[in-house]
Amino acid sequence: MKLKNNKGIGLSDTIIAIGIFILFSGAIISISYNIYIQSNFIKRNDTATNYIVELLEFAKTKDVEEVSYDTLSGYIKAKYENSITLTSIKPNDKSIGKGYTMYIIVKDPHTENPDLYEENFVKEIETGVYYKLADKVKKVIMKTLVSK
Repeated sequence: MKLKNNKGIGLSDTIIAIGIFILFSGAIISISYNIYIQSNFIKRNDTATNYIVELLEFAKTKDVEEVSYDTLSGYIKAKYENSITLTSIKPNDKSIGKGYTMYIIVKDPHTENPDLYEENFVKEIETGVYYKLADKVKKVIMKTLVSK
């Protein structure tokens, strides 16, 4: 009767073990990366929302006549160094850097359509923040009305 002599780990056993290790480590790295991207998305989206809300709250404290692109842009530039504010933006614009890029549009329906609005006119403020995350452009956009 012949018994098989086991002298240690064979080459095929080593290759199978390395293959299993590569599969599981790849899955773990992929899951970790997705968690990292999602947590950064939540942080950056929260920061962008805070910038917009802060700007809109500032606009609500001003008289309607004082609310303009220059006033709001000046507020952002004074509050945050190296801030970029634009009058309009395309989502894939080259001007979107690693930080946040904010655009501000102030519409005055009274001057655009004087027949529709009388003494209690309002201004519409549309503002948005664009930022890059994992080489993709993300955006947060809000609108509000400012009245007398």
